Amino acid sequence: MKRFTLAVALLLAASPVAASAQTQWTGNGHYYDFITGSFTWEEALADAATRSHLGLTGYLATVTSLAENQFLVSVNSSQQAWLSGSDNGSEGNWTWRAGPEAGQAVVHPNGINWADNAWGGQHFLLTNFNGVGKWDDAGGELNSPYPEFRIGYFVEYGGNTNVVPEPSSLALVLGGLIAAAIVRRRAR
Repeated sequence: MKRFTLAVALLLAASPVAASAQTQWTGNGHYYDFITGSFTWEEALADAATRSHLGLTGYLATVTSLAENQFLVSVNSSQQAWLSGSDNGSEGNWTWRAGPEAGQAVVHPNGINWADNAWGGQHFLLTNFNGVGKWDDAGGELNSPYPEFRIGYFVEYGGNTNVVPEPSSLALVLGGLIAAAIVRRRAR
């Protein structure tokens, strides 16, 4: 039995799932990750959709409460980050463009300071503007010195009902079964 326990422990330690950088928020059970880099909002939206964690497809994060925004600030308190809100196509009509809230109105949670349209014609939502957790819009504006604004973003994993294990999870299970078979064979 000790060999089996040791084999499973070694497999778990080597597994990418065990070394995950994603952080779970207990408020909704979703996982989040701050992706560093230099992305326009459109690039962040597309890149987030290519990511997965524990079988959950990623999407550019949505924030539906002050507590969720504060959680994201605790994950990354030093850099601005894209969220999936946009008013592109209908100035002033903000909607979420990804995740389970896609198509729903962006409701500004009480307690979050939002500096909307400082330059005019900005279309994409970001958090951590000029202070911890403050929202702003940027990118796409013609009157701004920053029409191709580039920052990192938050990817969110959750709200998906069709959960399929990631290949690394399947490999972990398969490795455990193989280790168990080896231990049983040697025990005979």
